[in-house]
Amino acid sequence: MATDMQAITDNLDLWTSALLTRSTAGRGSGGRVEAYGIKKLRELILELAVRGKLVPQDSNDEPASELLRKVAAEKTRMIKEGKIKKEKKFH
Repeated sequence: MATDMQAITDNLDLWTSALLTRSTAGRGSGGRVEAYGIKKLRELILELAVRGKLVPQDSNDEPASELLRKVAAEKTRMIKEGKIKKEKKFH
């Protein structure tokens, strides 16, 4: 985890300077320049975030499945009490 973030921050200048020239397919003589490195950096950060690699993981945290079970039970309780409406199923 720390090595993932360290690799990003150590090479930030490389990420932000990577450019990709795209052809304009006959519209003038120059190509369009796009910040390719920034696009890839965003993708990498999103991937690391989804995997839980950007922050330290706490082994005391409950599993997501347990949290989802609690949310479903609370939702059922609130429907029975009339606080929220039951969702309509779409086909």
